[in-house]
Amino acid sequence: MVRVDGRTARRERNRAAVIDALLGLIDESHVAPSTDEIAERAGVSVSSLFRYFESLDDLQEQTIERHFERFAPLFEIPTIGAGPLADRIDRLVDARTTLYRSIAPVARLARSRALDNPRLAGTLVEVRARFTRQLRDHFAPELAALPRASGNDLVALVDTLTSFESWDLVRTTHGYSERLVRRAWHAGVSGLIDSFAPNRP
Repeated sequence: MVRVDGRTARRERNRAAVIDALLGLIDESHVAPSTDEIAERAGVSVSSLFRYFESLDDLQEQTIERHFERFAPLFEIPTIGAGPLADRIDRLVDARTTLYRSIAPVARLARSRALDNPRLAGTLVEVRARFTRQLRDHFAPELAALPRASGNDLVALVDTLTSFESWDLVRTTHGYSERLVRRAWHAGVSGLIDSFAPNRP
């Protein structure tokens, strides 16, 4: 039997408590909570907090990574590329809106911190590249019928329309409900594909 050192177990519990505390504060719209707020919520001292994490940046990075790992299945489009076009558009819109609703507070933090954090910036680049690949797979029949440049334009525009930044703008600035976002996005994606590939298979 492998024995777990009591101090190690306590350290891991406290690390998890700190991450959960930061997630809770972010969910309550504390975009950048102070170390005092995090420590108080976690039930540890500020000095202990920096024994568990190298810096506030380190804590934020690990919190963002753990949060995204928790919702990893939502980053996928179900049955990608299968079925009629209208069904594929529905699944894309449903997948993206469900994901963004689930990760919104932490996604905002990740984007703000990525401005001066190369590691987080790299993570966002990887996610965006993954989403672009998903779109190419999901709409492969339509893209196959287009010249390469037109296909690239279509992917770029659909990616922009269904991005987190677009979702956040429509939800917060324009005050759209999730139902209205889905309606607008479905119409927008359909319209883009129609305009680029009117004679699609």
